[in-house]
Amino acid sequence: MSLHLEHHGNSGPELVLLHGWGLSSEIWAPVIDRLSPHYRLTLIDIPGLGKSAAIENDSMAATAEALLDVAPQKALWIGWSLGGALALQVASVAPSRVSGFLMVAASPCFIQRDCWTSAMDTEVFEAFADGVALNPAKTLSRFAMLQTQGSQSARDELKRLKRVIAGAEPEALGSTLDLLREDLRPQLCALSVPATLLLGLHDQLVPASLAGAVAQLNQSIEVQLFEHSAHLPFLAEPERFDSALNALAERSAEAAL
Repeated sequence: MSLHLEHHGNSGPELVLLHGWGLSSEIWAPVIDRLSPHYRLTLIDIPGLGKSAAIENDSMAATAEALLDVAPQKALWIGWSLGGALALQVASVAPSRVSGFLMVAASPCFIQRDCWTSAMDTEVFEAFADGVALNPAKTLSRFAMLQTQGSQSARDELKRLKRVIAGAEPEALGSTLDLLREDLRPQLCALSVPATLLLGLHDQLVPASLAGAVAQLNQSIEVQLFEHSAHLPFLAEPERFDSALNALAERSAEAAL
């Protein structure tokens, strides 16, 4: 099993970045330019996506272990969408390896369940999964549009998403999508590392109402709502995103004292 890594920056705190479903670390290109002067970045393509080989047991737990095998010994973790759920699993099983956690447009439980409505409707998710299996190209194109809808920079975001999605391998999409079926709410409840959740007001995939649901599960998590963003706040509101990260880095450094 081989995972694709990229390293950027020579000084500052260690930072691991995990992308979302159907994509690769290429989505972080603008973020690299902004953060590499201040952080040492490790970008990891999630197993089965981008340039990383799939793993035999593609559960959330096994995927997190594979990520830990190649990650720095201790780092701040940024996880976007699926990457956020994976980073949550990492922080749950190896909190000593995670100095802080920035969860970006991500949910501990992506699909609706009893008493959990701040999530995607089950029938909508299953229809999407069927579309991925039957017509991945068309489904991914619609998925890209859905991620950017309502954002102040929707056109630029859509161009970038389509460029990155073009490299997706259809056979790996279904198994990695299944990761989003897992319920990580217990892990979120027990999360002990400094953490911040960033949500886009116009996000069609991870609703802004998740803010209240997360507060009920774990009051130590700081939640910020990005009013001009959809599913990609790190592209739509870059200055505010960087500010949130820097504040978390400071909070994490203080917690380590």
